[in-house]
Amino acid sequence: MTPAASPRAKAEGAALRALAAECRRAGVERQVLLLRLSLLPTDYFRPHHGRLAEAALEGLARADRARLYRLPCHDLAVVWRGEAAAEPDVREALGTLFAGAMAELPPLRALVRRFVLPRDAAVLGACLAGNAPAAPPPARPRPAVDLPGLGRIERALASADVACFARRRPVCRPDGRGHWRLAWERRLLSIAELTETLAPEHDLTADPWLFRRLTRTLDRRMLALLAAPGEIGRAPPFAIELNVESILSPAFLGFDAVLPAALRGRIVLALRPADILADAGSFLFARDFARGRGYRLMVRGVSAALLPALSLTHLGLDFLELQFSEALTRLSSPYEDPSRIILARADTEEALTWGEAQEITLFEGRMAVPEP
Repeated sequence: MTPAASPRAKAEGAALRALAAECRRAGVERQVLLLRLSLLPTDYFRPHHGRLAEAALEGLARADRARLYRLPCHDLAVVWRGEAAAEPDVREALGTLFAGAMAELPPLRALVRRFVLPRDAAVLGACLAGNAPAAPPPARPRPAVDLPGLGRIERALASADVACFARRRPVCRPDGRGHWRLAWERRLLSIAELTETLAPEHDLTADPWLFRRLTRTLDRRMLALLAAPGEIGRAPPFAIELNVESILSPAFLGFDAVLPAALRGRIVLALRPADILADAGSFLFARDFARGRGYRLMVRGVSAALLPALSLTHLGLDFLELQFSEALTRLSSPYEDPSRIILARADTEEALTWGEAQEITLFEGRMAVPEP
């Protein structure tokens, strides 16, 4: 059994498909509102969004024959008979709740979809099976930020409260009994939300050199945020994304000086492949420096195309974060040691099934959510 697809969620999905088939067979009319939380960016979605979404849908609970379905991948659906006066209010509440994610999503109509059964039974069935029509084309690309623009952003960051951009992503292990257990958290700053706040007209990632400079600034702010007594004293084991240069910076030494003994040896430093490959000498020095202080190291965001160029054994790293994709499934074997792989973008049943077949035991994504 796939841990994130609980028996209840699978049963609810099967029940909704059966209802759609029955409406089609008998000509019975029902209204369906499908909330596709599975479309939310991983940076944005957290467990409490599901609870807030359920609360927003409660307005439809007073409709005739209303029923809420909790589906796999955190999707939700409400079915009712006849008209529902509360539907416009529910749509407005959902639009407000997920306004922060709209820059990374298709329009709200893709997130909240309305169906009338039996007319739309086939389309609803396709959505429930994960075969929905392709999303609308992306918006026109934004221009890269230039050097003066980056300077303005860095000055704004000097006084900004970056805590509002801080995000946590769980990295989980299946426990063999149909549940997920937290291995560690990933701590990061959401580039998408930071862009929308400080430079909505630009793409901060379009110029690799300027983006790398920006991430060094963000590293300093994140290290200071994590080193705060109220944060580091109660933190579970976590991974933090850093540049190679940041590991050798005064900000990192300040973070290291306040790291509690209970976390020593349990913190993972996550590095980008381009940062590792750009300057082998600096990487090796930073790696040995961090290892000497008990940190574990990971290369993150590795695609199927990059995988042949990266070896944990040769690089002397502990973990490799592999991004799930169709191209990855065509490889005969993902790596020499699956126990050291984190499968990221584990957002679908297909990703989990493939990862489990490769004996991978660490997952990150919408399908890998720890028990509350």
